[in-house]
Amino acid sequence: MNTATLDAAAGARTPASADARDDAALFRKITWRLMPLLCACYVLNYLDRTNVGYAQLQMKDQLGFSDAVFGLGAGIFFLGYAVFEIPSNLMLAKIGVRATLLRIMGLWGLASAAMMFATTPTQFYVLRFLIGVFEAGFAPGVLFYLTLWFPSRRRAQATALFFMAFGAAPIVAGPIAGLTMTYLDGVLALRGWQWLFLLEGLPSVLLGVIAFRTLSNSPAQAPWLSAAEKQRVAHLLAEDQAAHGAAGRHTFGAAMRDGRVWLIGFMSFLIILGIYALSFWQPTILKSMGLSVLQIGFYSVIPAVAGIAANIVVGRHSDRHQERRWHFALGALAGAAGLALTTLFMHNPVAAVLCLALASMGISSAFTVLWAIPGSFMSKSAAAAGIALISTIGGSAGLVAPMMVGALKTLTGGFTASLYVLSGALVLSALLMLLALPRSALGQR
Repeated sequence: MNTATLDAAAGARTPASADARDDAALFRKITWRLMPLLCACYVLNYLDRTNVGYAQLQMKDQLGFSDAVFGLGAGIFFLGYAVFEIPSNLMLAKIGVRATLLRIMGLWGLASAAMMFATTPTQFYVLRFLIGVFEAGFAPGVLFYLTLWFPSRRRAQATALFFMAFGAAPIVAGPIAGLTMTYLDGVLALRGWQWLFLLEGLPSVLLGVIAFRTLSNSPAQAPWLSAAEKQRVAHLLAEDQAAHGAAGRHTFGAAMRDGRVWLIGFMSFLIILGIYALSFWQPTILKSMGLSVLQIGFYSVIPAVAGIAANIVVGRHSDRHQERRWHFALGALAGAAGLALTTLFMHNPVAAVLCLALASMGISSAFTVLWAIPGSFMSKSAAAAGIALISTIGGSAGLVAPMMVGALKTLTGGFTASLYVLSGALVLSALLMLLALPRSALGQR
């Protein structure tokens, strides 16, 4: 090949390389502008829906609540959440994320703080139900919001960063709960669990106000993007929609009739069974091994850190190779192995925590990859309804998991049976992904 040919080839490659570098810089800018605040919101979201798992270490005995009462109270949150999930997400598509986050976070923060006044099972149930009503639409709303900013080839990494907050929350949840319930117990005549609800509820209200003032509803409305950058994002998103064949399916009814939406929703249900069973009952599992409240708080950090690391690595690898099915399936199987192995070490806290870390790595990475899939085959207008439907189906596991684990614990006297059931659910989710969702069904060619 002569010099002229080489020069021509290099010249042909240079614009594409420059575009790739410019796009990478553009999406780094968007990521740094959006994700820190969205992740902070998700951390508080996790704390306010699951802090009851730590609070019950004290409040069950102090208020005379049984495992069945706690299981129902923990789960009834998701009844309110499921009923209002789709309406909330459809409203977000109309009024934008800023107003939606202000409404959601302000109300859930106040309701969560009000949990400090619960003294009877009925009050416990009502407040948990209201927190679910007020939180409805948050996570699927943000996932829909990400589809307005990131094309599908970059969405798994953005989704991984968002769900990293879900994984990171236990890192702060455990120590905060342990320290608060140990050292503030009795201060100003309040019990430690009351301080926990108060100190984790009110910051959500403040962060909702910050989100309203700083976020933009879409790239077109972002004052921090230049006109050229807005145009580039719009072009890449339109190109992405065309490439994945998502154009043309524009209605709520289309999302409801799409079998892939229901199947992904069911797989989400199976994954979330494990997520929320561990969120609500992991402190009790560790307590049954003889650990103190303070020790439980710090031991809980290890699975959380492992989950974050897996989230980032697997999400990035899935994006780089544009492959979702095997990344999801292998994560789910790793999670199943971790839960099953935990049953062998119920009297060895260190070994059990390491097994729970493996479970957290698998479950967290599978959940992240799963949420990168819906936007690849749904148009933007159908995505709001489709994502909300998937989230509603999956979120119903939050109602089932705490009550199921509580019932099995009461029936068998331990956690072994429930861990085997949860492990089986993860195996089933992996098989469904590999056998029922071929690449062509996910808009991949």
